[in-house]
Amino acid sequence: MMNKTLLACAAMAVSAAAQAQPTQQQLIDDFSGPYVGAKLGVNVSSASGATNKPTHSTIFPGLVAGYGFNAGPVVLGAELFADLHHGSATFKDGGIDAKIGYPIGSLMPYARLGVTTDWPASRFNYGLGVEYMVMKNLSLFSEWTHDSTDADNTHWRNNSFTIGASYRFR
Repeated sequence: MMNKTLLACAAMAVSAAAQAQPTQQQLIDDFSGPYVGAKLGVNVSSASGATNKPTHSTIFPGLVAGYGFNAGPVVLGAELFADLHHGSATFKDGGIDAKIGYPIGSLMPYARLGVTTDWPASRFNYGLGVEYMVMKNLSLFSEWTHDSTDADNTHWRNNSFTIGASYRFR
């Protein structure tokens, strides 16, 4: 009797463990872990005050690298970025952002908040985006980010609209 009970418990444990394994779709939809990516965007910038640069647009490449953590129903992360928009009022930008996303299947809308560190001064930035997991290691994203600052008696403003792809290391 004891052996049958032990065998039944072992069978239930093995069955539960097998069912606890993530499905193929869950593996694809997992937005956690380290990643690197490239992006292409349009920067709309201006400067007014002591330096005047009328609103203009610049096409630019960029790079991202980050890490996402599953935290219950959300993904929390940190991301380094470089926006190489040479023709922008503020030239090239780089910085670090905190991200929070809410995965819905293969889609994850997210918000970002961080610091841009480059000329003319360090400044806060924020933005919104959406990421789509194409396959286990590849996602596509689109986002809008904004930053502005007052430095050297001038008000500097940037709005960037980007699309890109990220590779996740798994």
